[in-house]
Amino acid sequence: MTALRFLVVADSHIRFPDDDIITYPSNALMVDRNRRVVELCNELDAEFVVHLGDIVHPLPVESGHEPAVQLAVGIYEGLEPPIYFVAGNHDIGDKPNAMVAVPAVAEENYAVFEKYWGPAFQSFDRADCHFVVLDTSVLNSDLARETTQRLWLEQDVRTAADEGKRVFLFTHYPPFVRSAGEGEHYDNLGEPARSWLLGLAAEHGVEAIFSGHVHNFLYNHHLGTELYVLPSTGFVRPDYSELAAVAPESEGGRDDPAKLGFFVVDVESDGHQVRPIRTNGAVDSGPIPDVVSSVAIPGWQSPLGVTLRHGWMSPVDFPTAGLDEFRRKTVRNDAILLDLWEARINKVRIPVEDVANQARLAHLHGRGFRFTARSAGVPDQRTIAAVMRARDTIERWELALWPHQMEAALGALDGVAGLILAVSPVVPIGGGDAAVHHFVTSGFATNAHDEVARMLAVDVEHRVQEIGFRIGPDEVIETAAAAGQQLAAASGRRALINVELPRGGENTCFDDDAVIADRTEEAVRGALGRPEVALFLDGFVDHDRGYYPRNGLVDRRYNPRPALQRLVEVASS
Repeated sequence: MTALRFLVVADSHIRFPDDDIITYPSNALMVDRNRRVVELCNELDAEFVVHLGDIVHPLPVESGHEPAVQLAVGIYEGLEPPIYFVAGNHDIGDKPNAMVAVPAVAEENYAVFEKYWGPAFQSFDRADCHFVVLDTSVLNSDLARETTQRLWLEQDVRTAADEGKRVFLFTHYPPFVRSAGEGEHYDNLGEPARSWLLGLAAEHGVEAIFSGHVHNFLYNHHLGTELYVLPSTGFVRPDYSELAAVAPESEGGRDDPAKLGFFVVDVESDGHQVRPIRTNGAVDSGPIPDVVSSVAIPGWQSPLGVTLRHGWMSPVDFPTAGLDEFRRKTVRNDAILLDLWEARINKVRIPVEDVANQARLAHLHGRGFRFTARSAGVPDQRTIAAVMRARDTIERWELALWPHQMEAALGALDGVAGLILAVSPVVPIGGGDAAVHHFVTSGFATNAHDEVARMLAVDVEHRVQEIGFRIGPDEVIETAAAAGQQLAAASGRRALINVELPRGGENTCFDDDAVIADRTEEAVRGALGRPEVALFLDGFVDHDRGYYPRNGLVDRRYNPRPALQRLVEVASS
């Protein structure tokens, strides 16, 4: 049984504190931010650390390059676990790219890197795992060392696979950022190197590839290999702030401290788990943050599920003026996925339309996610067929129905099997006496005995396994959850409970983060006390425009609010 922990950091861009602070004042923080990263790494009981490159900011052709390297050496000397360095484009030169003016990789650039950081490509073993550090700047360069590395890597991974070792690769440039067939740009590998590397990974069952360069988190999957692109420990690539639906943070999005951090990777007998650590750009020594302490605690999982209303698998096109002057880039916004991983939330309630992305759901299901697909009204045959195609990745189908639709819905679902069926009534917001309701929610009141009995009366074959309840913002969660569980049990069914976060009004934003954090803690404790109940929180990401605006656990830059931090604290304690 494999059981080891390693850490992955990326893109520290260490530079002297007075270097170009007029353009970007945050440049003055690179040294202290990365010293703090070293302190946090020392608290995490890891076997080793891998740095994915761009260790320093000055390029090899600049006079300040080697002094910056010497500065970085002093920082990483404080690291207790051994560290392995990947060569980034700021360390040895850029990949061949005719559309960017920065000097490309050259043989003379390796002298400083290898003097201070060791070989540009190498491999090592821990337990029954094989770890490979790869030089990606040299790919497609026609330098002699490209051929040397290619022949070495092909033999190295073949030998490791033949010996039954699990293989992990570390690169600076990611093979791709959204799909293996995308065109080449500043942030991925060009052909033919990309296909060669991905083919090698598929042939020998490489478990994961960890990459840097992008300074933002991305997650992909290709022919059995998981691909992670890591955030930076120093600054954010500001072009990627286009992924958010609000204005960028300071410096045009470059200084967005909540997006800075690194990964803890726990290798287990049946896979590996990625645990993100947000450093929040911290520069001061002091008490270890709760989020770091929680990662060190094994085994905990959020007992609480969440409803995802915002797009979380959709591609986004955006420009990168200068770096990719002549084209747009397309990536998936994976920031919400990182939030879920940080809080170890694996129970997710999604609109039924999301089941169309069956491959993505399957990859995440393999990582432990349990999906509840949610639809409204009597489902048509097209929807039923889509759900059934994805049924191996979906745990539950929750149908929101007007009571008079129950019989027709059961008829439409005749023959549907292999997943839990839950039923929730459609409920107008504002009470049942209003003449017109444009706004609705769903779920029985937890004391609605007669309404539950009437709706379930037509389910003579007992095909509905769960009853959906709604706990409003003013209800005590424990009291209401107990009542809902008891009511469901009386009908021979289980309870699915949706806890709504506070609303202000139709045009009044509820933004009291302290109240929302308290409500989240109450929900977590309710879920911990009733593990047999499927309990979800509705309001994960801020709903900051439209009707009934309200804060959630994550803001519209997809950075944690106090409520997400509270969830982690309570669930891990």
